[in-house]
Amino acid sequence: MRHKFLIAALLVVFSTTLAQAQSESWPTRPIKFIVNVAAGGGTDIIARILADQLSRQLPNRVIVENMGGGGGVIAAKTVARIEPDGYTLLFVGPGHASLPYMHKVPPYDPIGDFAPVSLITKFPLVFTVRPELPANTLQEFIALVKAEPDKYTFGSSGVGGNSHMPVEMFMDLAKVKMIHVPFRGGSQSSTALLAGQIDLIIDGLAPQLANIADHRVKILGVTTKERTPFMPDVPAMSEVLPGYQFPMWMGIFAPAKTPKPIIDKLAREIHVAIQSDNVRKRYDDLKIESVGSTPEEFGAFFKEQLNFAREIIDHAHIQLDN
Repeated sequence: MRHKFLIAALLVVFSTTLAQAQSESWPTRPIKFIVNVAAGGGTDIIARILADQLSRQLPNRVIVENMGGGGGVIAAKTVARIEPDGYTLLFVGPGHASLPYMHKVPPYDPIGDFAPVSLITKFPLVFTVRPELPANTLQEFIALVKAEPDKYTFGSSGVGGNSHMPVEMFMDLAKVKMIHVPFRGGSQSSTALLAGQIDLIIDGLAPQLANIADHRVKILGVTTKERTPFMPDVPAMSEVLPGYQFPMWMGIFAPAKTPKPIIDKLAREIHVAIQSDNVRKRYDDLKIESVGSTPEEFGAFFKEQLNFAREIIDHAHIQLDN
């Protein structure tokens, strides 16, 4: 019995020593961010800004690889199955918390398959309508839609995505019905709004800045719990619909079983990168808040987002075919 206990103790010491040694030498080759959307969008840009700064800090480059498709499932499953050595990481947003609950058979386990590394950014989305609509406030828009259910339309970048879920939450709290028109990406839904083909999108602030300046859209609210300093005169939607909030966020996950010392070291490097003048300025230009959290802080935040996403999906009865 004592012999077995000694062997077990030695194995624990050996694995701990090995993990520490791996952490001290990490990274010895390029690191890869797997981004779960196509190149050119907001998530991709945010990832590339961080990768560029980390490439300056670390002895090896950080490369961004776009792996769109399946609403993010392909990227998530790829990272979940890869060697947990700290060299391949998943860069994602709120859709990562939603996808498991939209499938009868979840495509991945958001807790068991991944280890949180760092919350990178948080920022508001904007409730954006075409200017011809006879509504200049969120209250007026709600009254307009209530008067004629299923007449008005909203666009999104796809079922269950970051532009679909906040509208579902809006409809649930406002007790209104609209027709969902999914597109293949955010830029397509924005183009449809500008062409007057749909009535509403919920989008990032930065992509709409030029349209706001040219009066090609109207902004009726922001999705964060409180007003954003980027647009202090625009009300938070929670001021009209108590309890409403849908903050956009981006975070990094490692495969489960990645050595904790590597995760901690990576999180520290990310924090340094995000606090740099270079990254802070570029993120400020995009109207997003820099975070750079610890793994523990991100883990707690992500569990809240999972509960939040499940509640929206249950209320909206969103179900995808497997």
